[in-house]
Amino acid sequence: MEQKDIFQEIATDRMTPGERQGEVRPLPLPQRYLQEKAGSFPEKVWFGNRIPFRERLEDFYAKLEEMRRQYAPFMENKIPFVDTCTQTVELEHFQFRYQEKGERFTRRMRPDAGWEKVTIRDYRGPAGEAGKWKGYYQTQFATPAIPEHKRLIIWFQSVDYIARVYVNGNFVGSHEGFFASFSFDITSYVEPVGEKNELTVEVWNDIPVLGVGDYLDGDKIYGATGPGWDDPDTGWHHCPAGAGITGRVTLEVRPVVYVEDIVVFPDIDRGAAQVRVGVMNYTDNVLTDYFLEFSLLPRNFTGDPLAEYRSEVKYIGAGKNEYRYVIPLEGFRLWSPEEPWLYGAVASLRGETGVSRKTETVGIKKFVSDGQSIPKGKFYLNNSPVVLRGANEMGHLQQCVMKKDFGQLRDDILIAKMCHMNYYRVTQRPVQREIYDYFDMLGMMHQCDLPLFSFLRRPQFAEAVKQCIEMEHLIRSHVSSAMVTFINESMSIRKNDDPDSPGSRRSVTKGHRHLLRDELEAFFVAARQAIYTENPDRVIKNAEGDYEPPTMEGMPDFHCYTMWYSNHGQPLGKLMKGYLPPVKEGWKIGCGEYGAEGLDSLEVMRECYPEAWLKPDAEGHWYPDRIPKAQMHGLHGDWFAEQDNLKDWIRESQIHQAQAARLMTDAFRRRADLIQQTAIHLLIDAWPAGWMKTLVDCRRIPKRAYFAYMDSLIQVRMNFNCSRKYGYAGEEIPVEVWLLNDSGCDRELEVTVTWQMEMPGTQIPGAGISRKTPSTETPQENREASGRQWQQAGVAAQEAAGMESGPGRIWQGKGSVKAADSICMGVWKLKLPQVTEPVKLTAMGSVSEGGASTFRTDGRLYGEEMQIYVYPRVQEMAPGRVVLPVLTKENGEELAREITRITGQGRTAVLLLGEDREAVITVEERSIGQKKCQEVFFAAASPDYEKYHLSMLYNEREGYIDILGKYAIDTSLPGVPKVYTYARNGFSAQGGAKEKLPFVEEFRIGAGRLLVVSLELEGRRGVNPNLDALLLGI
Repeated sequence: MEQKDIFQEIATDRMTPGERQGEVRPLPLPQRYLQEKAGSFPEKVWFGNRIPFRERLEDFYAKLEEMRRQYAPFMENKIPFVDTCTQTVELEHFQFRYQEKGERFTRRMRPDAGWEKVTIRDYRGPAGEAGKWKGYYQTQFATPAIPEHKRLIIWFQSVDYIARVYVNGNFVGSHEGFFASFSFDITSYVEPVGEKNELTVEVWNDIPVLGVGDYLDGDKIYGATGPGWDDPDTGWHHCPAGAGITGRVTLEVRPVVYVEDIVVFPDIDRGAAQVRVGVMNYTDNVLTDYFLEFSLLPRNFTGDPLAEYRSEVKYIGAGKNEYRYVIPLEGFRLWSPEEPWLYGAVASLRGETGVSRKTETVGIKKFVSDGQSIPKGKFYLNNSPVVLRGANEMGHLQQCVMKKDFGQLRDDILIAKMCHMNYYRVTQRPVQREIYDYFDMLGMMHQCDLPLFSFLRRPQFAEAVKQCIEMEHLIRSHVSSAMVTFINESMSIRKNDDPDSPGSRRSVTKGHRHLLRDELEAFFVAARQAIYTENPDRVIKNAEGDYEPPTMEGMPDFHCYTMWYSNHGQPLGKLMKGYLPPVKEGWKIGCGEYGAEGLDSLEVMRECYPEAWLKPDAEGHWYPDRIPKAQMHGLHGDWFAEQDNLKDWIRESQIHQAQAARLMTDAFRRRADLIQQTAIHLLIDAWPAGWMKTLVDCRRIPKRAYFAYMDSLIQVRMNFNCSRKYGYAGEEIPVEVWLLNDSGCDRELEVTVTWQMEMPGTQIPGAGISRKTPSTETPQENREASGRQWQQAGVAAQEAAGMESGPGRIWQGKGSVKAADSICMGVWKLKLPQVTEPVKLTAMGSVSEGGASTFRTDGRLYGEEMQIYVYPRVQEMAPGRVVLPVLTKENGEELAREITRITGQGRTAVLLLGEDREAVITVEERSIGQKKCQEVFFAAASPDYEKYHLSMLYNEREGYIDILGKYAIDTSLPGVPKVYTYARNGFSAQGGAKEKLPFVEEFRIGAGRLLVVSLELEGRRGVNPNLDALLLGI
């Protein structure tokens, strides 16, 4: 069953050669080498990968409780109660029904209409192709007392998407956009005091601008996702685009002169701040002679007022007014992720109509993107360099607010901080104010996205600019706010020379409806200017994951799912080597999305999934295609072997996800010379099977990838980088040793490295953890079956085997690394030991600063490990085996005769299908050739070939890990696949398991065998012992 989705299709939309700006090449390596010295490896070193998964889970919950205690003081509010002179009634209980097609508003309360009772907040479908609909929310309220100089206001925190508001059948106003608050003066529309009134909110939903399929789209300014709703078939997956009254609704008796907004823009360098006070005059008159009092008070600590200011307000015009003042600041506490100190801004406005007061939480910080740095755009927080390390958020924080579960909202932010994150990308949408309040209190910076995905409809240009203003107005008072963006994954709709290119196709399906790129750049200019009027200090990134770069102004950004959508952004081997995708030259850059899928925990599946999703097939096997719209079944084969039961699928998918999180995060950190912002996709799921790329499921059970990401984000650490996963005994392998520094200060660091060998069936006495542990217990990332069987070997065991020993030999180096940067401090020339059988060598490293100082509170150094599989150098081929020359168009007939001769003698012929993709050979009247398949770095294998564990092969010609297969064997000759990938979609004829696309296939020919190989061999033979062993049959 085919399960394509829009996100997988977007991931195939790569830039064509004519659009490329030129990929970024690796940094040159220094000519420095670690020196061997007498001594021993430090005893107290912490290796995260050695800790059993269950133990890390237990530590997770203990640490979360510790974090709650640590940040509780920052959540306190020590500001004395301030009477706002406003009376508020919450309207929570409504009834709802969908509007029938062609129905008139005057028929909304007809007797036969069916209503359902709902509690606000309410969010619902349908979405997708049926996403264009209208509905009614209706309730009643009694008219409160409205004293002189007061007005009755109806206030909405948010309605998705268009709201048309009626009181007693009278239209009082409308609003478009799902995130901004709005209000209307309804004093003239209500009945006398104490009598009932009817409130009706007509909600209009539309299909998002992104659209459904190639042709259907609408005018809804919306990302790809929302908060979702509790329906496994329609509301869980990717949190689809529904609608409803998603925020609070209140009835407020306000003063006619009402303080509605306070924002403080601090200048920490000059010791001053600009204060803006927004005032609403609900009368039609110009009012005079008012007096404003303003103060800044400590909110989450005890102290004297930071500032006090008084001013006469001579004139207040009808409607909205904004007053601006500059006040001095002395002795202030800076807000930071580590110490989120907060203040309360209190404004009081007095005059002939009475008094209005408001309190707003503010913080004092400076976050800038330096346009004069080289490269441009370097981030600084409070004048110290900073990198943003975080994750995307889709739905889970919003659901916390909608469910009024603020304890979970707090925990979800602390879960991020425990993972060494300092920012959230709140993806593709502004969210409820409560979320930003908690970001402020808990020290979590955030990026806010305008809800545009790929396109902008031409008629919605002005509306999008208006929503930019609303977005900035929503977040500008929140000290945690760091940056905004305008569009996610902007797509080309330009026709080019290739009529089948995505841009050419979209020029037909979308070009008549959406802005072209030059017009989109014009929108960016307008949006920037609009935001400037609200906040002149705002840092802006025009596009997230730009598929049609470069943007003309500001920092560029790319998305990279190369370990899920294979080769997306940049092939894995090149990424690990230091290459980056084509980006705008001369600028720092961000990577706003990367990651891979990992299935939910068994607990979530059993407790939450519909029974039909978990039911095995007739043979007792289970496959993830049971989960609607999950990508796992279609894409896993690029990275790990197909499983046949639920537990194994969970384990293997989570192991791969952890490996992807680790390898990609480390690769990005090594390029801190350019990359200053990274966000994994995603952290926490809002629903079961919602976004299985999350590191934590909806029950807040971490997957293995959470801990891999946590370890990769340790602020100051060392990192091995080596393109060789396999090597021959006696080879000298260059291992890059990197210093990674995400802190805000320069570091002088010392690295110590060594190695130890691991032998079959033995374990270091007292090592504490076996490498062969139950698969549900440890976060091992080396998937090969043989690799899982190798145990740590003690020094005595190695010596008894006559092999070299790493312990007792250390190599050291020192290096300086600047704040928010990385550096390759040197190369370790690792000479692989002599062995008589394949063994696993573990390289170990630790980093220290200033001699005795460490980076853990428990007195241990942070450590890192890297594995290399070492093979004896064997030249002889297995008896009875012949490796033939590579097949070409010219030698096919000759090789066919050789195959007949060799197999007729009962021997095995090995046929290599090379880079001549059109070459075909005929054997037993059947043709054998090649057919294109996806490019893969991993291949699955039959049980007798698993020992070769084909994954991450080194290409000596290119100097990095390269694909091992991209053309499968194409023949009707009956054979047995030995090494293979899988068809991405669809089952085999037998059902259940997917079709295998062989790279190595065995055929019985006469008395012998024919082994056909379509693996990529150029640059890979002679340097990958496992590949050589496969070809030699040993």
